[in-house]
Amino acid sequence: MKILVQGFIGLVFLLNTVTAQQASRLTLDSCYRSAIVNNPLSRQQALYNESRQLQESILDNNYLPLVSIGGQASVQTDVTSLPISIPNVVIPSLDKDSYKLSLDVNQLIWDGGFTKKQKELENAGLMINLQSVDVENYHLRETINQVFFSILLIIENENLLKISMSEIQSRLSNIRSGVANGTMLQSNADVLDAEIIRTEQLLTNLRYSRISAFYRLSELTGLSLTPATELDQPAFDSLPALNTRLRPEFVLLELQQEKLTAQQNMTGLKLMPRISAFGNIGYGKPGLNMLSNQFDGWAMAGARFSWTIWNWNTHKKEYKLIGIQKDVIETQKENFERNQRILLDNLSQEILKVENLIAADNRIVKLRESIARSAAAQVDQGIITSSDYLTEQNELTHARINLSLHKIQLHYAKLNYITTIGLLK
Repeated sequence: MKILVQGFIGLVFLLNTVTAQQASRLTLDSCYRSAIVNNPLSRQQALYNESRQLQESILDNNYLPLVSIGGQASVQTDVTSLPISIPNVVIPSLDKDSYKLSLDVNQLIWDGGFTKKQKELENAGLMINLQSVDVENYHLRETINQVFFSILLIIENENLLKISMSEIQSRLSNIRSGVANGTMLQSNADVLDAEIIRTEQLLTNLRYSRISAFYRLSELTGLSLTPATELDQPAFDSLPALNTRLRPEFVLLELQQEKLTAQQNMTGLKLMPRISAFGNIGYGKPGLNMLSNQFDGWAMAGARFSWTIWNWNTHKKEYKLIGIQKDVIETQKENFERNQRILLDNLSQEILKVENLIAADNRIVKLRESIARSAAAQVDQGIITSSDYLTEQNELTHARINLSLHKIQLHYAKLNYITTIGLLK
């Protein structure tokens, strides 16, 4: 019933998500949620939980009685006999064939805590498996980041190229009027025509890149997206404080250490005593009376006790071996944190660099807009050629593209910083 409810909730969530995307702009957070629901690996969590429940049920069976049926028929070359004779006493000779059919019952009373520790070990294994899925889902979010921002860059480049082409077409209209009036050469119009064709080629390349990127995003999220889908660009103001222990990979290393600790706790149990009860009933020849040649039934009950008091310190060696494995993981954690500090510092410097580039881009764009306006007026008056105008117009377009590119790069760099720390949800 619980699985059905969860499935219904997931279906409602997915339908609501799709409806929301049709009604509003696509956000990065909605891509995360849809991608995780759509990720086949996410279904492993339910499978791991089901496997853990079955394993716990199996361990609980340790405290249930074990019932077995056995039988045996045999013939032997000799039997027990008395080496003396007693007057007036007839001692029958035993048959050399024997038969036995029995029902045996064994009940564990105490296993030294082995079953309890085994459950703890299985639970530690479950947490590792679940965390491994979280790691894969986090990597999926990183992939979503890359695809999402690549689409934003493509769309921004397309918009800027269209603005540039519109300005060139405006100049071309004026020049064609001049050509028709005989005040300008046809070559001036041809230069602008060629530039418009080149810009259309760039837009064609970008359009197919956008189609490919949207297809990839659709496959990852399971959403019905088209190249016309509008994306909501995320903005990040402040950055979180430095923390190297939030990534799911670091949590996974810690869980691996916890599992090894659970294994260490089980090594000493090999020296703990075991107590169990047993009982059996049977029928055969001979019965409990070994001097009888008749088929007979029997019953027996009792208790067993076993205790390994010395195993040549094997448990201590195993404990130390597992401790070494924990130390190995500790070195992996230290290396992971060091790499995190290096990467986060690089991202911090990248953010500062892009912020400075944007400040310079704003000044450059203002200057280039002024230069391009002047060049447009001059080409309309026939003072400069179309090639001269295109040079200034292309410089303006390049400056605008750089500004937009750096703005998107800044948001992406901040997102990478947040992602690298491990704060994506």
